[in-house]
Amino acid sequence: MKNYKYLFLSVLLIIISCSKEDEINELNQTIVVLQSEIAKLNSEINNYAVQINQLTSLSNIQSGQINELNFQISGFQNQIEEYINQIEVLTESNEIFETDNNTLTNQLNDLQDQLYLIRSQSAEDGVYLYNKIEILDPPFVGTMWDLPDLIKPSDYTVYSTSSYLGVSDRLFYDRSIPDFITYPAHVYKVNFGDDLSVEFEIYSEFTLEEAASIELKYAPLIGQLGKDLRKNIKSFEFLKGEEVASAQKTDDLNYANITFHTGWLDNLVSTRPDGDRTEELMIHESAHLSIDPYVYGQEGWNEAVFLDGNYLSTYAKDNPDSEDVAETFQAYIAVKYFPERISSSLRDTILSVCLNRFKFFDTLNLDLSIYK
Repeated sequence: MKNYKYLFLSVLLIIISCSKEDEINELNQTIVVLQSEIAKLNSEINNYAVQINQLTSLSNIQSGQINELNFQISGFQNQIEEYINQIEVLTESNEIFETDNNTLTNQLNDLQDQLYLIRSQSAEDGVYLYNKIEILDPPFVGTMWDLPDLIKPSDYTVYSTSSYLGVSDRLFYDRSIPDFITYPAHVYKVNFGDDLSVEFEIYSEFTLEEAASIELKYAPLIGQLGKDLRKNIKSFEFLKGEEVASAQKTDDLNYANITFHTGWLDNLVSTRPDGDRTEELMIHESAHLSIDPYVYGQEGWNEAVFLDGNYLSTYAKDNPDSEDVAETFQAYIAVKYFPERISSSLRDTILSVCLNRFKFFDTLNLDLSIYK
């Protein structure tokens, strides 16, 4: 009887061993199939990148070609997302191991990065890849608040040095009045590595220690602006209070200043739960001084607005001759230089509304190389 018992146990162990071996083989086969599919997708994306480079080297790409490119890149995006979801399901059901999950997911993330790079490089060449959707009304209230936190404090800055010049009278725009008024100010000369400079004019209500803290906080952030966003700015003015930011300029640009009330910056702009918007505010206000003068009233811009047939925000729609450019420019930088920081659906929304405006911005040949 004991012999039969041992024989039964031996047979059972063999069956279990074979079953386990079959399970491992099945897992291995699943991984092999996925690796093969991902490798195939990698090859297709590489070929697509070559095709994009060839087309962008041409002087005139037909709309039908761009539509086909849009269709292909959308397919790649969907395939990557499908594989990621498939891997998650297989892991949860113990059909692949966690280590294999990590390996395959990293490979897919690399492919996703390739798509971001393709979108960015093609946008730099004036070819915008997206899926057009029908949008009848402005999709946002105000882009500074509604678009994602785009520029990070850790991003590169060309801020170089600064020097304190003492207390002197400066013409401020005080929005609490609201009017222009001369105040004594702590004055700093702030220098950037690309040979531009601005003045910081900090109302003398601030102590020298407070003024130094303001300069230290905001000078590096201004150095994160593209060169052609800073080119017309003469000074940044800082006042106490909760009033919103503003940009003022004369027609000859001899006076071109941005005014910040620090209470508003500290209590609303920099403390939002969805991200600090100080850098985005810098883009918006700088666009008023350095982009607006070369856009409004231009025939090409008017035609672009007409062709787009919509506005990115209600704020732009309500103020088409003063806020449309500033409201659109942050989105332009996001799409052109930071595609990995916005979702594909947001990119589709932005370009479905602003494609022709973006093409007009391209004709300005702006130096925004800091974002590359």
